[in-house]
Amino acid sequence: MKWATSDHHWGHWRLNTTYCRETRGFPSLEEMNAQLIARWNESIAPDDEVLLVGDVFVSRRMTLDEKVGILRMLNGRKILIRGNHDDDLTPFELAGFESIVDQIWMPEERILVIHKGPDPRYAPEELAIQKELGALLTVHGHDHRHNVPDNPGCFNVCVDRWELRPVPWTAVEERLAGMHGITPDSHHRME
Repeated sequence: MKWATSDHHWGHWRLNTTYCRETRGFPSLEEMNAQLIARWNESIAPDDEVLLVGDVFVSRRMTLDEKVGILRMLNGRKILIRGNHDDDLTPFELAGFESIVDQIWMPEERILVIHKGPDPRYAPEELAIQKELGALLTVHGHDHRHNVPDNPGCFNVCVDRWELRPVPWTAVEERLAGMHGITPDSHHRME
């Protein structure tokens, strides 16, 4: 199975307590990190493919070993689509990520996977890429607001919009096919 997810921000205390207090708000950073790992592994099997659409760590306090340790705990064959906070690629390389890229273009489906969703105000470069490629759907993260609908032609896989869980690729395919009624609860892997 294939999955997409983004914006875990492991190690980012202010995201937990301030910016995303409504969707996170854990009593400690350790609890936030543990819950993100647990919810990932509840959904994703060891052989599943995962598109990790950026902003994995936001912490200068976390050591390289801590970062690699978290990444190695996560199920799946992982591909990183770099986000604006993913400057140090060493943890991903050491954790055995299959690939590290800035974007993925799927020409048959006309799907673009990129960290920032195209927006003329905040992400004009991404908007230009979307238009140039003729993407029908852009799968992205970056926007943590859980109570805002997706822009037309976009599908946001930020964990804060999906109860801190990864999104099955079937939800992306359904959006592309024009299906409605997709919710986080309707797409968890069944055992």
